[in-house]
Amino acid sequence: MTLLQIQKRTMTIAGTVLSVYLLFHMLSNLSFFFGDSFNQFYQIYNSAWIRWPVLAIVLFCLWIHVRAAVNIRRKNNQARQVGYKKHDKFHIPAALVTLSIILLFLFIVIHIIQSLYVNPDDVRSSVMTWFSSVVITLFYLTGVFILVMHLQHSLINVLQTLGISAKMHHIAIHSTVALLGVGVVSIPVYVWLMS
Repeated sequence: MTLLQIQKRTMTIAGTVLSVYLLFHMLSNLSFFFGDSFNQFYQIYNSAWIRWPVLAIVLFCLWIHVRAAVNIRRKNNQARQVGYKKHDKFHIPAALVTLSIILLFLFIVIHIIQSLYVNPDDVRSSVMTWFSSVVITLFYLTGVFILVMHLQHSLINVLQTLGISAKMHHIAIHSTVALLGVGVVSIPVYVWLMS
């Protein structure tokens, strides 16, 4: 197994852990719509023996994922001295892809920092305050949009690497990621509309 293959597998494993956490984060946050269960969940989750180990795992996986992606991209750029003359599909310029990844990384870091300043006794009020701001809501929606695009692209690439390229699988990925995105943005949109 080559170093590039090891880096791709490492990036995939770290990305899978982050995706599982994202799904857990979205499902647990949907308790926002069920009265006080949101605060009850976060009182348990914010205990030191859960919150800090989970945050450490997320940050470690994020670091591994980003580091592997940078190394893979660097190797790919070194291997391909001349760009493609013709693309089979819609082509997004590399500079725009890089910018979107930087913005996604900033969004994740800012969201983590923001979560550290939550009132642990009333997380619901903190969330209501955040998303009553148009600027924060738009920033959050933009970050989630970039995240959804990244997930769709990544999952389709993983399937193609495994030799799975049927349209049915692509439709399943698009649908699943879209539902995840809708679940994640449901709270900020709801709070913003109600404020």
